[in-house]
Amino acid sequence: MSVNVEFVPDGLHGVVAEGTYLWDAAKRLGLRLPAECEGRGECDTCAVIVREGATLLSGLTEAERTRLSPERLAAGERLACQSKVERAGDLVLEPVPVTEREETAEEVKQDLRAEFREMPLQQKLATLVELEYIAASQTFKSITDVPVSYFEKGLDYVVNFGRSRARRERQARRPAEHVAGAPKSPEADKPSS
Repeated sequence: MSVNVEFVPDGLHGVVAEGTYLWDAAKRLGLRLPAECEGRGECDTCAVIVREGATLLSGLTEAERTRLSPERLAAGERLACQSKVERAGDLVLEPVPVTEREETAEEVKQDLRAEFREMPLQQKLATLVELEYIAASQTFKSITDVPVSYFEKGLDYVVNFGRSRARRERQARRPAEHVAGAPKSPEADKPSS
């Protein structure tokens, strides 16, 4: 059986087979829903509002209960990567606006670029200096964290080396009779006169 799917307000519509996930249905119809987690249910960027046909879809998944608040679920939102069409009928969906879901990294990057383009030159330079400072301080912190752990490991090695060397030197100064495993001399067993 097939399902009639329509995405509003884009007006994209078409027929998909039962068992199709909404994310795949959107791609098939030419609509690229964002998916920061690449469709693993680890974000809410592919959320859609089910306007008609909610009973045609699979039950809520644990990922949907985790990522979508009770208010959003009550409003008919589903994660497109988690919702599967299970029955034939008509389905009307609307992508959740960016203002009501997490922005993807790409959307954030685009917003920052647009904001940066609009800044006056002096503010652009100040922003660049600030970003350079942040990058340099994070780099410095990373660089200083690594040598400390190597220094601690090296120090442990030197201490253990020193202890074993001191142990060998003490054993070398001991009388042969006191060294464990050394053969006893025959005179040690004679009674003293």
